Amino acid sequence: MTAATHDYFILTMDYSEEYCRIDAPLPRPLDKKCWRAAEGERMGTEYPAGVRLAMSKRHRGLVIPEYIPNTLLMPMVTGKLKTLLEQESGAEIEFLPFALYNHKGRVADPECFIANVIGTREWADMTRTRGEKSIISPGTFEALHLLHLDSAKVDPQAKLFRLNIIPRFLIVRDDLRAAFEQHGIKGMKFTAMGERCRLV
Repeated sequence: MTAATHDYFILTMDYSEEYCRIDAPLPRPLDKKCWRAAEGERMGTEYPAGVRLAMSKRHRGLVIPEYIPNTLLMPMVTGKLKTLLEQESGAEIEFLPFALYNHKGRVADPECFIANVIGTREWADMTRTRGEKSIISPGTFEALHLLHLDSAKVDPQAKLFRLNIIPRFLIVRDDLRAAFEQHGIKGMKFTAMGERCRLV
């Protein structure tokens, strides 16, 4: 019996006008440490209790999609998406809780989370991947123009993961994407492997 083959996608945020957005800066002391959650490093006890984040006043959208747009380079999710990820992703994820406040300083959603997918994988096909390489961090990219995976390296069980060359973006397998769509998850966009793009 032939093993099933899958397609993979780069997960990005949907910045539609009706959606709220979370912007920098983060509250102290989180601002000095939360880069770890953008790169897949576990935060553990260094993540403080009672974190409060606010909708950006520069963007008037009030709708909270399940995948929350932000400029902090971190996957942020509602409780609904957290539950779905726990059930369907098969990934090791550290969920870091925060309360989301609206433009008037009132609680809009008391149970949101940074979804820190732990670790990175060396599964990119570097012979076909194109982008702007980082001078500060050799072996990584500042921007992606084209991404391909090395199918011989990809774990066939992996549905959700980060790549070492650009860890701030999550890679999603087609069956997990289908689960998102089946459950009406909003706030996501997808770029296929081999599709020209400019992701920074």
